[in-house]
Amino acid sequence: MIEIKYSKKGTPYVWASDLYGRLEITIPFEDWIRNITEYGFEERVDYAKIRQIIQNENGQGEETCDYAIELEMAKHVSLLQKSDVGKKMRAYLISLDKKVSEGLLLTHQQVSALFEICKVLGYFSVQDFLEREHFNVFNQPQKWWEYRAKLFGYSADQLKDMLKAINKTYKSQRQALMHLKKYELIKRAAVDLFMAMGKNEEYAKNAAMFIEKIALEIKPEIYDDRNTSIEFKTKQQKETIKIIKTVKSDKQILDKFN
Repeated sequence: MIEIKYSKKGTPYVWASDLYGRLEITIPFEDWIRNITEYGFEERVDYAKIRQIIQNENGQGEETCDYAIELEMAKHVSLLQKSDVGKKMRAYLISLDKKVSEGLLLTHQQVSALFEICKVLGYFSVQDFLEREHFNVFNQPQKWWEYRAKLFGYSADQLKDMLKAINKTYKSQRQALMHLKKYELIKRAAVDLFMAMGKNEEYAKNAAMFIEKIALEIKPEIYDDRNTSIEFKTKQQKETIKIIKTVKSDKQILDKFN
């Protein structure tokens, strides 16, 4: 219906000229822009004026101007039109907004970041750290294991039954999952990461789903690195782990999800 763009910070926006066309506005574009900005929207907060030089049919440079409008403003502008088209546009933008807030709509930068994050979530030391961070955010120790069972869709007893069915023994849930579905460990660590960052449960699960799919493609290492004497991690992996361990800070990879 309308193409969504993303700023360098990952903020979704639409071009005013595109919105103008989709809403079937009949007055001149500049008059329309002037009218809607008088409703209290602020430049550099709700929208940004972008000047561009394009070549005309004579091959000469010609300056044009468009406006990058954030989704929230675009929703209000759509409703201001008081038409069926405007209402449908607002409903569409709201649905997109919901997908962004639930982690179902990710930017290219976010997807790239997920690839780097996925490469280190197989290390047990990282999994342990993120589980502790999530535990601290959850802050209800007596309900922790019940909560985990609901969050991941299986209890300790169910896990026991599944391993019994394939005649496997295990000493921990992590070992059990290694027998059943090892990339589930990466998915769990991703949920812990995003929940520790303050994301809602829906967002964390959806982002973790993306990471699990990435894991199935790139097949990252999964092993216990907690007591190893030899360090096999690459320089990039070490840097990613360092950033992840500042989970509550706005730094590099993680700031793509703020």
